[in-house]
Amino acid sequence: MLCRDTVKWLYELEKDFTWNSGKAVAKDYEFADPKGNVRLIIKADGAITVPKGYAWDGCTPKVCLLDVLVGVPDGAVHVRTGKPKTYHASLIHDALYQFLDSGLPYSRGDADDFFLNLLTENGFIPRYVYYWAVRLFGGVFRWFGVNYGKKSR
Repeated sequence: MLCRDTVKWLYELEKDFTWNSGKAVAKDYEFADPKGNVRLIIKADGAITVPKGYAWDGCTPKVCLLDVLVGVPDGAVHVRTGKPKTYHASLIHDALYQFLDSGLPYSRGDADDFFLNLLTENGFIPRYVYYWAVRLFGGVFRWFGVNYGKKSR
């Protein structure tokens, strides 16, 4: 809204990111976007990989207003990663939400729990506020068709 010459996505993954959810599944899974690009890999042992090139907008909602991005803050930059403390949590959460209706072996509740686990691992202080926001409103955003990291190259 009233923003021009801006990118659609705030972040783009520079290299594959793998996180072990600790929740094993029956088999390995791969999920691709409509162009056939693999965007999510889940291994039977519970390892979740989001491949390089995946793009997303961090914690939502965010809107652009007069060239200022307004919305849910992504938090302070973590000394260990050099990224906002919500970076990996929002990445995994968005990738899982994107494929919830595509045979994902995890539920929406699992995706939200993983979000909390990653926020906790990164020492994000208001993690429970963010967690309860996704528990309460994540389904509403999905119902209204909010896009989760669907960038294709």
